[in-house]
Amino acid sequence: MADVRINGVAQQPVSEPHANRLTPERLRTIVESAHLNFLIGAGTSVPYFAPLGNIEQALTDLADASGSDGAKLLVRASIQAYFFENVLVPNTKVIEREASAESVLRSYATFVRTLNRILLRRHSTLLSKQANIFTTNVDMLFEVAMEELGIDFSDGFSGKIRPKFDLGDFNTLRFRMGSRYEHRFEVPVFNLIKIHGSASWRQQERANRKSDIYFDHGLTLVWEVAGQLDAARQHLLPVLVDPQPQGQGPTIRSTTDLLTEAERRFEDLKVLGTQESTSAAVEAFSDGYGKLGIVNPDKRKFATTVLNETYYELIRRFSNEMEKENSVLFVHGFSFRDEHLRDLVLRAARTNPTLQVVVFCYSRGGLKDYEVLLPDTEVKNGNIQFVIPDEPGEGLVERKINLDILESDYFAPIVRDKIPAPDQRIELDIRTASAESSDD
Repeated sequence: MADVRINGVAQQPVSEPHANRLTPERLRTIVESAHLNFLIGAGTSVPYFAPLGNIEQALTDLADASGSDGAKLLVRASIQAYFFENVLVPNTKVIEREASAESVLRSYATFVRTLNRILLRRHSTLLSKQANIFTTNVDMLFEVAMEELGIDFSDGFSGKIRPKFDLGDFNTLRFRMGSRYEHRFEVPVFNLIKIHGSASWRQQERANRKSDIYFDHGLTLVWEVAGQLDAARQHLLPVLVDPQPQGQGPTIRSTTDLLTEAERRFEDLKVLGTQESTSAAVEAFSDGYGKLGIVNPDKRKFATTVLNETYYELIRRFSNEMEKENSVLFVHGFSFRDEHLRDLVLRAARTNPTLQVVVFCYSRGGLKDYEVLLPDTEVKNGNIQFVIPDEPGEGLVERKINLDILESDYFAPIVRDKIPAPDQRIELDIRTASAESSDD
């Protein structure tokens, strides 16, 4: 705090500005005047879902590597099996609300409930009570949390018996009408836009070789693929480096080592005469995995996105929202290592000076990585802000910005009812006549 004196008289202390800090007052101003957008990445749901580590790079290297078709299929299926077990299978526990998922679901529910209250209390009549949640995660946490709370949201699916994905379902305003006086009021709605698909998306090909996407309520396809994985498991390769490096997330073995082991294994299977059965089991799992409505975690996913009309339209929607006047993008748990999304954000920040991008860094040490990927030299408008945890006091642990801290320390104060502190102390001495006479 800075001491301010006017003519030698001490005044109210003034807070010194802090770099990489976002006050509730500043955040409240942004929320009241901007179109609200959130970009949520894999870091938000850690530790319930395993981080990707270098899986993306490993699959990319495999696509560019040379090797027999059988060996490459085996290596790819082995890496996909790790991703499937650690990112897709845990969703079966999420939709069943099992105890192991209770903590992460509670965090998501608390966050969404706070955002719903913020939208409900927005005073602007020029902005709808909507917020876009863009996420590269394929998990079911937002859907389950919102359904548990009874919050209105659009996930792109229309229909009750067999919900089918329809891009026109987004950006639908919803109103409630009083039964007696027919007063109409807008209710908050979240557009949940899953850029890389979802564990609940099931692709089904039509006669014209195009695909429709249906909502898979019970994750039946995930269960089917899990069964195929069990049948192929004995044939798959161990893909993780042993021992794992500290602080890097899951690290996949080099593509060269994996392909060498795969080729050697196929040679052994030829001698035993079991190569065909092994290939059939691995291929069955790979085919089942391919029916999932997700974009695979590799650096070629932009090409996959462009080829698939649905994914392309979702990315275009993200780009369009960034180009709107007075928009804000709050980023949490997203590393910006996805080149196509990073380029979209940078281009929007350069061309739309009214766009504000607020990136919440999980830790103070993570700021450097963000500054490398989103350098000031590429953003002439200076409209990208990084928010880092406050420096911990001596002997204290850093208060890292996970989803719970994001809600409690940043967004909750916007709607928290506060009793203003009095400017000065006032003492009242009230006495009755009888009390005065008794004193005499």
